[in-house]
Amino acid sequence: MYFSSEELTVIGTLGGAFVGALSSTIISMVNKRSEEKRHFRELVVKTASEHWRHVAEISTAKTMPPLTDYIVHTVKMCDLALNDKLTADNVKPKLQEISALMDILYEHAKNVSKKP
Repeated sequence: MYFSSEELTVIGTLGGAFVGALSSTIISMVNKRSEEKRHFRELVVKTASEHWRHVAEISTAKTMPPLTDYIVHTVKMCDLALNDKLTADNVKPKLQEISALMDILYEHAKNVSKKP
């Protein structure tokens, strides 16, 4: 089967348009995902800093955990809340895992604050 030069031109043009549209769609999807992640990070940091500031204002304690602990906690709780597979059966182990992580961060903050 032989194609004429006009048919080859049409096939090449359509193939080029398809490749261009496909790459544009992939780039668009990657950019959208990146934008969503950036927005999520900004929202988490803003929420954690507001929570940290509120606790600092109402707290009577002499020391409090650093802002980074609040950010990590907010990220983990958001991941938990937005998990599609969250059930009454698996929420307790996930909360215990978050608590264990926060205990480690708290101990680290105590050790860092003791050093000169």
